[in-house]
Amino acid sequence: MVGMSSSGDPAKQEPSWKQRITNAEINGRRVNEAIERGEGNSRPAVFVCECGHLGCSSTLELEIAEYEGVRTNFDRFLVLPGHEIEAVDRVVERHPEYLVVIKPDEEARKSAREADERTP
Repeated sequence: MVGMSSSGDPAKQEPSWKQRITNAEINGRRVNEAIERGEGNSRPAVFVCECGHLGCSSTLELEIAEYEGVRTNFDRFLVLPGHEIEAVDRVVERHPEYLVVIKPDEEARKSAREADERTP
């Protein structure tokens, strides 16, 4: 069959578009976690937008405590206003400079939980 690999259905091998968006958000969060660890609590830090838009390189400055307020649960992500993706994100907090979104989809929540170093 043309377009099929020897290992079966390509749709089962490639992540869905929703999973790709979730993976992009998780990667943004990993960057921010590293930034937070490097900055300590003494001053504001520049964080990356954790949205699922591939190629987004937007940043914003937050106090470490503000970022900690976002990270109160494994499924919460920091995004700039307008970067939320309605199909995969639900806005749970609105701040002047940023939004906090969660993952209502169970598969996305599972991925976020598994990737979260803070979740036991």
